[in-house]
Amino acid sequence: AAETRAPEKSGRRQPGAAAIMNAQVIQLEDGWNKLKTGGVLKIEEILEDASGGVYKHRISTDEYSQLYTTVYTMCTQKPPNNWSEPLYNNYCEAVIDYLTARILPRIKEKHDEAMLRELVRRWENHKTIIRFLSHVFKYLDRFYVKRLSLPELAEVGSQKFLEIVFNAVKREVRTAILELVRRERECEQVDKQLIKSVIDIFVEMGGSRASLETYATDFEEMLLSTTADYYSRESAKWAGNDSFPEYMRKAEDRLKQEQDRVANYLHSSTEEKLLKVCEEQLLQNPEQQLLEKEHSGCEKLLLDNKTEDLSRMFRLFSRIPTGLPPIANIVRKHITDVGLALVKKQSVNAEGDLMPYVQELLDIHDKYTELVGSGPEKGCFQGHNIFHKAMKEAFEVFVNKDIGKSATAELLSNFCDNLLKKSGERLSDEALEDKLEKVVRLFGYLSDKDIFAEFYKKQLAKRLLLARSSSDDAERSMIAKLKLRCGAQFTSKLEGMVTDMNLSQDIQSAFAEHVKDKELELDTDLTVQVLTTGFWPTYKSDELNLPKEMLQCIETFKAFYDLRTSHRRLRWVHSLGSATVVGKFTPSGKSKEH
Repeated sequence: AAETRAPEKSGRRQPGAAAIMNAQVIQLEDGWNKLKTGGVLKIEEILEDASGGVYKHRISTDEYSQLYTTVYTMCTQKPPNNWSEPLYNNYCEAVIDYLTARILPRIKEKHDEAMLRELVRRWENHKTIIRFLSHVFKYLDRFYVKRLSLPELAEVGSQKFLEIVFNAVKREVRTAILELVRRERECEQVDKQLIKSVIDIFVEMGGSRASLETYATDFEEMLLSTTADYYSRESAKWAGNDSFPEYMRKAEDRLKQEQDRVANYLHSSTEEKLLKVCEEQLLQNPEQQLLEKEHSGCEKLLLDNKTEDLSRMFRLFSRIPTGLPPIANIVRKHITDVGLALVKKQSVNAEGDLMPYVQELLDIHDKYTELVGSGPEKGCFQGHNIFHKAMKEAFEVFVNKDIGKSATAELLSNFCDNLLKKSGERLSDEALEDKLEKVVRLFGYLSDKDIFAEFYKKQLAKRLLLARSSSDDAERSMIAKLKLRCGAQFTSKLEGMVTDMNLSQDIQSAFAEHVKDKELELDTDLTVQVLTTGFWPTYKSDELNLPKEMLQCIETFKAFYDLRTSHRRLRWVHSLGSATVVGKFTPSGKSKEH
């Protein structure tokens, strides 16, 4: 189309234009009539007659060049025949006349969608006209407008459309768009492209600075207000008729629809504000009512372990600033109630085997650890700190309750002893490691960890001294876990006990070499475990009348040990020792040892 041709092509004709100027001066009235008739009115008629983007008539290249040359000549003639200022004013008046007489009445005579389509068509035509005329009058723009810092011709065209047309119909236009949005929310089919085209006009009315003030003030504010009203009514209806899970599914679906709505035809800057309004009405305002629904609220979801609904609840209510604390309070109370019920049930049988009770504690902890999760996409609550805190506070309540006369600290130590001693529960290395890890997590909730440490130290001592430990690696692993949880000071004595046992093996080997090298003869085998005072539990020294064979062995070992170190004194604790007595019997005249 002629209106899309760049004026620079005509610029090459300027020498010819100068020759015309020198030959004949163009008067204002003659020149403007030529420009108005051959340019302004003609392009208006061409666009008016166009149908479906097809133009019945066009402006030829020669016609365009003559129009450009006329403007150039009128702007370069010497005073008093330089018509730059009158041309600029005439251009502005022509735009005003065109908008007032031709455009505005055509739009106002239509209503609803028809009005919106007319507005879109007229705005596109207006932009085409302004683009064409800006090329025709480009010389005016480049010199006269620039020298006097006046609004450029294209800017004048957009500004006049805003003032004359847009401001006159914007309320009706906004009402029509909001009605289409409402109908789409009610699942009706609407012309999304039409809505987008009209929304783009609101945006373009911000001018060359790409300001969104017009869009925000004249459309967005009312959109947000009507959206709040709409979802306030929807929320009240759903809350009264639907279960909590059904409500959440509808809310999640609606939030997705609103996001798509922004992508389809609203400006991207609206998304955050629109979703915030929806979240306030669908989630924030009715939250407490929804969470406390009698047969389907948060407590019921936890009782029935509805992981999918709990995950959806977290996703939705994590969107609002105050959404998660009320849920965390319910989770805390729920876990506390479950734990206290277990304590109450077990207290009835406090004299029986309490190891199953510890296992139940571990199972409960596993269940809610999985529920809370460990990170994004893991667990219903995705490892959020507020739920870890709620779970910790709940477990601290019932884990510290005694069962009869037994503290949980003692029970946990007994449970570990059962896992780590040879006669205890048989597990693979991997399963044992996993169970010890879970015990240590439960141990973390104890308010008096020193009680556990005392019981554990005594039981570890028995396992080590009486060779009842099923695995040295498992013992070291458990101590390392406790060290990680409570620090080096907490486990220093436990580590010292294990170290003593390793050193005792070295001392025993050296003693055997010593007896062999010195060719000493002992009446009985002797194994000595040298322990460091302070690491081990306190034991009494019993005065015993030992057989002379044992006394000889003890004296021999003492002499050997004194040679190795001069600053350590041995104190014998016979109650921790053991002896193997071999008897010889001769039943039926045959000698047998037992």
